[in-house]
Amino acid sequence: MSTFDVSAYNDLPFIADANARFEDQLASAGLTRSQFFKKLAPVFLEAPYIGHYAACLIHRHYSLNDGERMVTNGPSARPSTETSANIVGERWASNGEVIEFKFTDDPASHAPHPPAEFFAKFKSIVDAHGIDMLGVCYAPGKLADDYLFLESPGPEDREQVTHLVHSSASENKHSFEASWIPNLSPDGVPCMVDTNGAV
Repeated sequence: MSTFDVSAYNDLPFIADANARFEDQLASAGLTRSQFFKKLAPVFLEAPYIGHYAACLIHRHYSLNDGERMVTNGPSARPSTETSANIVGERWASNGEVIEFKFTDDPASHAPHPPAEFFAKFKSIVDAHGIDMLGVCYAPGKLADDYLFLESPGPEDREQVTHLVHSSASENKHSFEASWIPNLSPDGVPCMVDTNGAV
C-alpha cells in the first residue's frame, strides 16, 4: 500500500493566515492584487494553457495523519488513504508538487497535469515578487455571472464542502478569495477573476 508524505501539506497555513501572508507579500512587493494578477494572467492565457488552469491560494483545510492526502470527490474534500488510479492531482505548489488531489471517473480523459514549462514561467513571476502563497489548480467550468464557489466545513470529520453561491450571499462576508481564473478585462487587459472563496 502506498503512503503519502503529509509534512508539506501540514506545513501549509490555514486560509486566514495564508491570505494575510499573501497580502503582506503583495505589500512588500509594492503591488495590489489587481496589479500582481495583471503580471501573472498572461501565463495562464497562453496557448495551450488557456482555460485549463487557475491560480490558487495555497493553504490547508485540516491536518493530515500519516498516509493521508486531501482528496476531492464531487463537492466534498476529505483526507483519504485511498490509492486508486482514479485519484489525480488537482492543486500544485509553485514548484509543481501536488498538494491536493481529486477523484475522477476516467483518468485517461482528464486534462493533463500542468507541464514543467508552465511551472517555470509561473514560478519566475511569483518568485520575482516574493510571493510564495500562490499555486496552480484546474480551472473550474464556466460560472454564471455573479456566482462563485464557496468552500466551508462539512458535516463529516475533516470535511470541506464546496457550494455554488451568489457573490452577494451572506456566507461570503467572512470568506477569503482562494482561486482566480485568467481573463481579459473589457479593454483587453489580462486580469484574474475570483472564482472561489473559503471560510
